[in-house]
Amino acid sequence: MEASSFNKTSYPIEIAWSDSGGAIETHLINPDGIQDWTDWDFHAEQIHGISRQLCRESGVHPKSLCRRMSQSIAPGELIYADGGQYDQDWIDVLYGAGSKLGFSQFKVIHSDSIMLPLLSSTESDSGKRWQLYEKLKADARKKVGGQHRAALDVQYLIELFLLCTAVSRQCREKAS
Repeated sequence: MEASSFNKTSYPIEIAWSDSGGAIETHLINPDGIQDWTDWDFHAEQIHGISRQLCRESGVHPKSLCRRMSQSIAPGELIYADGGQYDQDWIDVLYGAGSKLGFSQFKVIHSDSIMLPLLSSTESDSGKRWQLYEKLKADARKKVGGQHRAALDVQYLIELFLLCTAVSRQCREKAS
């Protein structure tokens, strides 16, 4: 997910998610018509490369996006994001503006909560496990070749999950 800034008044401007098969869906978000969505950080724009004008011209309205996400993501489903609470907060802002419920029926949790347990069988020392995890994160980023766009970040998490599961599987196979 990309956002207008890291300020308290920030809001999401791009979001992506994948289905269980790895197909990624991504959308820019149009802030027009949402009275509270005036925050904009030009430094953040330089990082993610998304202008407010691009969001206005190519983005979808939050109501349409919330409907689409609710069709695609099941109630109670856990969504993994490397932004953790930041991403949950931006989902809350999105659903506050674009849904009659005012909140999503899915939960966003930090991707570390699924990746690190996969590696616990490969390395019992927590310091070495973190070093391995950091290496796998770098390998996944290199494979994807970019960041700070929602679809690239989802692809990165998919690649990281695949790397973590492969390392974990290899360790189990060696042990048996």
